[in-house]
Amino acid sequence: MALTSGTKLGPYEIQSPLGAGGMGEVYRARDTRLDRTVAIKILPTHLSSNPEARIRFEREARTISSLNHPNICTLHDVGTQDSTSYLVMEYVEGETLQSRLQRGPLPLKQALECAMQICDALEKAHRAGIVHRDLKPGNIMLTASGAKLLDFGLAKPVVTLGAQVLSDKSNLTPSTPTVNLSALSAGPAALTQHGTVVGTFQYMAPEVLQGQDANPRSDIFSFGCVLYEMLTARRAFDGKSQLSVMTAILEKDPEPIAAILPTSPPALDYIVRICLEKIPDNRFQTAHDIKLQLAWIASASQTIAPVVSKPKVLSGLWVTGLAALALAALVAAVMLWSSRQPRQVFRANLLPPEGTQFETLYRNGPVTLSPDGRRIVFVARQDGKNSLWLRSLDKLEATPLRGTDEAFYPFWSPDGNSIAFFMQNKLWRMDLPNGSPVAICDTREPRGGTWGSGNVIVFASSIAGPLSQVSASGGTPRVATKTSPTAAEESDRWPSFLPDGKHFLFLHSPNGDADPHNELRIGSLDGSTEQIGLQGRLYTFQYADGWLFADRDGTLQAWRFDPSSGKVSGSSVQVVDKISSDDITAMGVFSVSSQGTLIYQQGTGATGDRHDWLDATGKKLSQISDPGVYSSIRISPDGTHVATPVLEQNGEMRLWVWDLTGSARARVTGASDFISDVPVWSVDGRTIFYASRDHTGHEQIRVVPADGSQPEQTFLNIDNDTEPDDTTTDGKWLLYQEGKKESQSEAALKAYPLSKGPEPFTLIDSISRASNARLKPQTNDWLVYQSNASGRAEVYLTRFPHPGAKYQVSQAGGIQPVWSKDGKKLFFLDSGQKINVVDITPTADSVQIGTPKALFQTGIRHSIPTEAYDVTRDGRFLVVNSVVESTAPVVLVTNWQDELKNK
Repeated sequence: MALTSGTKLGPYEIQSPLGAGGMGEVYRARDTRLDRTVAIKILPTHLSSNPEARIRFEREARTISSLNHPNICTLHDVGTQDSTSYLVMEYVEGETLQSRLQRGPLPLKQALECAMQICDALEKAHRAGIVHRDLKPGNIMLTASGAKLLDFGLAKPVVTLGAQVLSDKSNLTPSTPTVNLSALSAGPAALTQHGTVVGTFQYMAPEVLQGQDANPRSDIFSFGCVLYEMLTARRAFDGKSQLSVMTAILEKDPEPIAAILPTSPPALDYIVRICLEKIPDNRFQTAHDIKLQLAWIASASQTIAPVVSKPKVLSGLWVTGLAALALAALVAAVMLWSSRQPRQVFRANLLPPEGTQFETLYRNGPVTLSPDGRRIVFVARQDGKNSLWLRSLDKLEATPLRGTDEAFYPFWSPDGNSIAFFMQNKLWRMDLPNGSPVAICDTREPRGGTWGSGNVIVFASSIAGPLSQVSASGGTPRVATKTSPTAAEESDRWPSFLPDGKHFLFLHSPNGDADPHNELRIGSLDGSTEQIGLQGRLYTFQYADGWLFADRDGTLQAWRFDPSSGKVSGSSVQVVDKISSDDITAMGVFSVSSQGTLIYQQGTGATGDRHDWLDATGKKLSQISDPGVYSSIRISPDGTHVATPVLEQNGEMRLWVWDLTGSARARVTGASDFISDVPVWSVDGRTIFYASRDHTGHEQIRVVPADGSQPEQTFLNIDNDTEPDDTTTDGKWLLYQEGKKESQSEAALKAYPLSKGPEPFTLIDSISRASNARLKPQTNDWLVYQSNASGRAEVYLTRFPHPGAKYQVSQAGGIQPVWSKDGKKLFFLDSGQKINVVDITPTADSVQIGTPKALFQTGIRHSIPTEAYDVTRDGRFLVVNSVVESTAPVVLVTNWQDELKNK
């Protein structure tokens, strides 16, 4: 029921009606306390009992109150009287844009000013997390002070960037609007239609018409419709019924502005076209970006002075003026033609900051683009130290980010205002540009992360196992994907969110490296996963603007991809012939944005591990292998051979023996074994014990002749996972670990007889898995091992065969202990992967331990848990170093979409 003049709502006296809509009635009123004119909006009587309507009404109050901007109508007060809820707003004098356009299009200068002011208002709302959802000429007021954005009655906080897809089989096809189709015969004057699709049909984005949630890019589509109408006085999408309007929005493009107004700047056509792209990822991503484009057009138009002539008196100037106009028309036509042609693709090398070098491979990460494609974050090395750096691509300088020493695998927040990264066994976040790192949660040996809407991060916490999800504000992670409980090395890694912010791509790998059985999958925050059908020697993936990019065996390829259905279409297109790829982690060095920017590092050949001979100072003497993927090593007792597991091209890890005195090398295990952890030589060097995992993930100890002359045999088959550690010099015992059923991290250290007679016995009842236990050469009276009993890995000594007191060798973390061949020294790796040495002097009833001394830095990767180095009698070190150096150029590509369209 309409309010009559003189009605009072609190201190406000109604004067006259101003208008009405589906969600409210608006009146002019007087604030009797302050003696000022205000606008009052009330909830209509027929909706007052509707809970949803009341919620929307209250939402508008909260929404407007959170926004303070000269181009947004100000909220003064809220109240309720006699069951009538009302909002008290700024009274805006002027006329709506809808009313103004009935007299024709706005002049170019006024249209640009109005459009920039609307962009300012939208930018403010979007930064506050608010989507208007009903942007149209009727909700824009033209006043003496500029444009005012009105009616946030349909506005809501941003919850998602798209529909929930892939959550069930019914969502594998595009959704349709939930509306009353019988009402679609109404003419275009009908402004709204009640249903799950809310707003005004003529200005709705395609994804909203299809039932998806509105997001800032939906407002940008609506803005494109408004801008088109301001310039032409015509609707961008029109029809005889709402159904024909919806069809036009979903399937057609409006007539070019230049065809209606030939003298308009061609760049306006470009702006409108990008705003009205059907796919949200192809539009401008922020209102701020549109405002910058409009400001450029405005400044350019002001440099062209109008031609004022008097043809009857200054006939020569009149002719000159006509020529100038003709030239201007020609230039405009050329610019319009150019805007419709494919944009030129540019390539340029990016240089690291002076005095630094890019670090991209293994435990570093690609140079990573921000969501808007305008900034990069990367790892650079300076003075022997890695840290994160930030650079805007429109500037030459880069800035180091304080507090990020040894940080790696950075990734961006969806709004580009923050980054996350890994450092010191934790996941961290940092607000840009001047924030400090804030810890989110613990990690072990991570393999990438991605930040989605709703402040959720999905990441690979370890080199094996499922992905995890956690709030970017911190908390306890929970499982995001599922891996087989029997596959110890199975790995989900390198997640990358799709545009809806709920689903993500990730790499599923049987062994966590460059395996030919790797495959791409789609995960969801609800824990479900789907296979896409891409399999092979695959590395990292990323989606952008309708394309799925992937590093496939060192080649950057792209497929057409529909993120709503999770389907790949067509054959692959080669983007770059050879990019830098890390075989160890299955990571490709590239990053792509939907705004047309691509960054990659050129490939320079194979990457991975390499066996290097080093002296006691860490100086490289020679190398005995080409880059590949290897595991632990153990030199034979006589120092002439080395046993090492090698990842072969078929993705299987086999045991090989190399002759250190020559070039001979041979595989000694067959195709049925997958080798894990360290090989152990018998005291006479004739046989090798090793752990082998079958197809169920069960491990057993097997034995094989060192020359491969006989097939391998099972030596010890126990229900729990088991692996060998060492043999005694008298040839009587094999030391091995037996995993505990009740714990994934604990094991018992045991001795098993190598000859008949003695019974097996337990040395240490509880020890950390991967304990790297080794006996003192020759005497066997002391046993060294590593344990996490103190909360971190440290190296300890105890007696053998009757352990008693234990003595701590390392002081600040230590793993992978190795004896010198004379038993007088112990070597171990510290937390920074440096080899340390310490003197060991046994006494009658104890042992004297010297002070550990760091020898040199290694390139051993953290994901090799057992002995990645060994020492010879003459003091040389054989080290499995990771080949992580890459001096290849980092390449920047613009407008990659246009290049792919032509392939």
